[in-house]
Amino acid sequence: MQRPSDTGVRLTSKLPSLVNARNAANIENKLRRRLCIELPFGFIVLLLSLVSGEGIKAWLHLPIPGNVLGLFVLLICFRLRLIPPQLVEEASNRLLFVLPALFIPIYVLAIGGGQLWSKMSWVLLPTLLAATASLWTFVGHLAQYLLRRSLQDE
Repeated sequence: MQRPSDTGVRLTSKLPSLVNARNAANIENKLRRRLCIELPFGFIVLLLSLVSGEGIKAWLHLPIPGNVLGLFVLLICFRLRLIPPQLVEEASNRLLFVLPALFIPIYVLAIGGGQLWSKMSWVLLPTLLAATASLWTFVGHLAQYLLRRSLQDE
């Protein structure tokens, strides 16, 4: 006669391997879906919002830049729940990752202007250092505040 604990051990020893295989397949499907579907659609949605902003600017002859109007269009779509924010989340994270590289020409131009630096370096250098330090301090405090707030909401 077998004890119930013996049969239970045999059954549970086989289950984790099946569960792990299913979890691995699930994770692989989610990753494939994210890379093949959500990422391109996210870029398309962002691009369409910017193009629509440029169209609104040209149609109404507004002095506001088209990309800012496009962000307002995207914000309105989020607010009206026409587009879920998760759709553009991965694409926007990828764009934010390469964003600093887009500002390199500005820094090269500023460093290359030798006359400006030779005449105004005593003003520019301390101002830039103070602005950078204050921006880092502000962003650090804001991030800590938002993190504390999100932890309290949970």
